[in-house]
Amino acid sequence: MDDARLGAATEGFFSDAEGKPIDEAFNLDVAELGRRYRDRTLSPVEVERGLAARIARLDPELGAFTALGGEAARAAARQAEAELAAGIDRGPLHGVPVTVKDLCLTRDMPTTAGLRGFADRLPRRDAGVVARLREAGAVLVGKTYTTAGAFVDPAADRPFPRHPWRADLFPGMSSTGAGVAVAAGLCSVAIGTDTGGSIRLPSLCCGVSGFKPTYGRVGAEGVFESAPSLDHVGPIARSVADLAAAMTAIGQGESRHPVVDLAGVRIGVDRHTLEQTGSKNRGAIEQAVGLFGELGLTTVEVTLPPVAELLAATGRLQAWETAKVHAPWYPAHREDYGPGLAATIERGRAMPAGDVDGFEEVRATYRQQLDALFGVADLIILPVLTIDTPTLDEWDGAMRHADPLGARFTKPFNVTGHPALALPGGFDAEGLPLGFQLVGRPADEALLLGAGIAFQQASDWHRGPPRALS
Repeated sequence: MDDARLGAATEGFFSDAEGKPIDEAFNLDVAELGRRYRDRTLSPVEVERGLAARIARLDPELGAFTALGGEAARAAARQAEAELAAGIDRGPLHGVPVTVKDLCLTRDMPTTAGLRGFADRLPRRDAGVVARLREAGAVLVGKTYTTAGAFVDPAADRPFPRHPWRADLFPGMSSTGAGVAVAAGLCSVAIGTDTGGSIRLPSLCCGVSGFKPTYGRVGAEGVFESAPSLDHVGPIARSVADLAAAMTAIGQGESRHPVVDLAGVRIGVDRHTLEQTGSKNRGAIEQAVGLFGELGLTTVEVTLPPVAELLAATGRLQAWETAKVHAPWYPAHREDYGPGLAATIERGRAMPAGDVDGFEEVRATYRQQLDALFGVADLIILPVLTIDTPTLDEWDGAMRHADPLGARFTKPFNVTGHPALALPGGFDAEGLPLGFQLVGRPADEALLLGAGIAFQQASDWHRGPPRALS
């Protein structure tokens, strides 16, 4: 489609009376977007053009992006449109706008990992997950913000992204830009990473859906490492159905269709754990348990295994692995590192070689305890944080503690590799998002995603756009 025809096609669709892009296309889920592409009532080229205008309008304030696809995104949209017109269908992400976290190698955009020393690093190849997205016909519209090295320090030379609902709220880390971009309607699917909760935390804070798949289900080749034995790659999107669509493109191995018949499925609730989260999110979980009951699930009481020994051993392992990852650059480029990441690396560098020898035994013991738990429950519902979504000041204060707000609820499943799904679960009295996570067996990702889809078919909390942008 040439520029003249494109202008005619988008007139009245992407512009209001003031010439600003309208938001209709960016509230569509992946399936509806694909349906409109295929019945020719909407075009990938139109969507990319309107989305680029929307990003230009909103992202200077939000700061979700570190790089934009530009001409490469426009070319991908043109290719998707031509292929669909010719009857070539690459699947549910064909022509769909996506982003990847600024840890993923991309041949046409820099990959900085949030570190000053990598600011001009233009890879010569794509990460495996990026290659899969391109093969699926997705339109890569940009790279999203990550904290420095996907750890706790802000990215070098970039302001921390703004929460799209309210400026003083914490938007989550380290897949911060991914959560903000999805919540603000700046992409349909964002690829993030999760080493201790970094997909689930931004999803909770920004009121979107996020999936940490089973360990290794999405390949991490070409993704800058944080702690390799804990790192997971997965999608963030508005809905669980969109997450499932993304997994068909990026997942490795057998892909099963989500199971949405929940009759007889058992959902485990640990009442003691619920007392360890904020009252608002606790109320959202109780409400979710009730809704799952209406969908046919049976509630069973469970008790999670103690996590203190696991978290202590994992902290040592993470320091050890992070030091190894950064050895080519640290300490030679110490000035490029923030205090949090530097402290972790220094701890790892100072550790005697035997300090992590017992980790696999601790991991295996905890995994066995979880397996026993999944003998009586098919899914487990849990908080993501130990408090309700914090303000930026509250989060900054919490980071001074050894267990900042939520590692006990998220990191154990990075250690064991169990899949976990973050879901919006309502709004507080101020209209701000609440949520929770579901954890499933590694072999039951289809059930986990199916339960999320059924929950969102019976509720609409995932459809509320950020008030600041509505």
